[in-house]
Amino acid sequence: MFRSNRRRLLVAVLLVSFLSGCGIPRKIAVRTRSLAGGKLSVAVNIAPEANQNSPIAVSLLLVYDTALLTQLKSMPASQWFEKRAQIRGNFPGKSGFESWDWEWVPGQIVPPQELPLRADAKAGIIFANYLPPGEHRAVFKPTQSVQINLLAEDFKVQP
Repeated sequence: MFRSNRRRLLVAVLLVSFLSGCGIPRKIAVRTRSLAGGKLSVAVNIAPEANQNSPIAVSLLLVYDTALLTQLKSMPASQWFEKRAQIRGNFPGKSGFESWDWEWVPGQIVPPQELPLRADAKAGIIFANYLPPGEHRAVFKPTQSVQINLLAEDFKVQP
């Protein structure tokens, strides 16, 4: 039995490695990653002058509901931070999305974050609560690890 479980785990890991490098549909790749205990790796770099030298609240969401995803894609970060309690109430538990919230200060060294990955994530969205006006929102593929670069007046996300 132990040998059989090890074999299954090995096959799952190999399959994840193979699928992450191929043009396999995203849904299959995410499901395979989550079956093998997939994680979303998030790296964060914060510039010393970020957000006019003020703390930055950041929310990372993995969105499962298509209608909610459409709504969030058009929402600026200021609106997300204002309405997030209401949106969480509209989607109890993890029915529509999962979120992780942090607050970092300029120049802070942030250790890599490893977040659990569910198979049915439609997209990932990051909101950063900057003082200067702007959208301060980024959409990313949950099948790829991300790097968040918090800059002076906005942020950039790269796979």
